[in-house]
Amino acid sequence: MNRNEFAATIAADPNLSGPIERAGQAARTGQYTVVAEAAVIALMFPIVKYVVVQIGLPWLYELKRYSELERQKVHQWIDERSRAEGLDPDAAETASRALCDELERTTDASARASWEHLARLLKAGDGEVTD
Repeated sequence: MNRNEFAATIAADPNLSGPIERAGQAARTGQYTVVAEAAVIALMFPIVKYVVVQIGLPWLYELKRYSELERQKVHQWIDERSRAEGLDPDAAETASRALCDELERTTDASARASWEHLARLLKAGDGEVTD
């Protein structure tokens, strides 16, 4: 899945677009402001891909275990990859935390199905973020 396919998939499903948009907007800082849909996609595509593919969805784990795993793995990924992905590390940290919070609050069966479908699409690739 590339950024354009990701954007189209997100735009077509409000179960995905709302949480991803809110997580992207949470990344606003004094120096980094997400204002356009394209900016949200640019920030959130690598973060969503990493969280959903490498960490997984919280309802598939014990929530406490998921929270610990997310905290450890995302922080390490941000340290190692955020600049290579063209992301501000502070914005990436904030957005990833907000995304995981959104996922942890997801209880609706339809919303979970949307996220599981997105996970399958993201995993279908080679595991690397593509443009």
